[in-house]
Amino acid sequence: MRKLLPMTFAGLLIFAACGSDTDSATTAPEPKATTPTTATPKSDGHEDGHGDSHEDGHGEGHGEAKSNGIDDKGLGMLQNGHHEEMKYQKLTSTEQAAVDKLLDASRETAAKYPTLKEFKAAGATRGGPFTPGLGIHYTLVSGDSFNADGIMDDTDMRNPLVVIFDGTQDTAKIAGFMYYSVAEKQPEGFPGKNDFWHYHTNICSTRDPVDGGTNAPFGADRKVDPKDCEAVGGVLMPKTQWMVHVWSVPGYEVDEKDGGMFAEVNPKIDCADGTYHLLPQSEWESHPYNFCKSELKSA
Repeated sequence: MRKLLPMTFAGLLIFAACGSDTDSATTAPEPKATTPTTATPKSDGHEDGHGDSHEDGHGEGHGEAKSNGIDDKGLGMLQNGHHEEMKYQKLTSTEQAAVDKLLDASRETAAKYPTLKEFKAAGATRGGPFTPGLGIHYTLVSGDSFNADGIMDDTDMRNPLVVIFDGTQDTAKIAGFMYYSVAEKQPEGFPGKNDFWHYHTNICSTRDPVDGGTNAPFGADRKVDPKDCEAVGGVLMPKTQWMVHVWSVPGYEVDEKDGGMFAEVNPKIDCADGTYHLLPQSEWESHPYNFCKSELKSA
């Protein structure tokens, strides 16, 4: 289990709190006002989520993280929202075949948008900063992006709410997907028990005047005073609905030992110096596009 560090995924669902761009809003259903309720987790023996342990503001991702005496360059400090403990489980042949079919559908989308340039040209907007392990998230809303029943099918796979890229420039390569569900309870999602759906809390989102995307000056999953959010012109979302990352893009697959296709974070997405260290949270507001320490030092 990775150490708990508030994930800096931010603002991707700002349209749910204060409206989306006009064109996309006309084609997409508005997510339910209710927040997700916890359910029996897909992995036996674990409680759903981590309660409020992410909200204590502990850790800022810039300390030395070590595993078995080996410096992992900060990877162990990364954490993605309210997750259960993730442990890869071998699928049955039937389950694996069904999952593979769904992942093939996701790769059709990857072929359409090999770089960030193509996805932005399709109308996608940025949701939050680049962070190691998670890349940068760009949102493209369609009527099939919300998965109301919580069960993934080919249509869901071809319409991810978010596509993840490995950098901030137009030449950045597609690295993965983030699928969303407005199901009330934890989604059934994919066949088997390896897809751990999560949610985020206390996201203060602001609209960026430069690129029209959304920023997250306080990150996510930590305590945020509503007055502080209001002071920066933001909208505070207490809780998102369900989401899951899928690392099915060729070259960015995650090893089973690191969580597999639905891993919490992707070790192949790192900062410019090959580490995973983040800026202190106090500096996030002044660096809205990239939270890597090395990127900003070299800029």
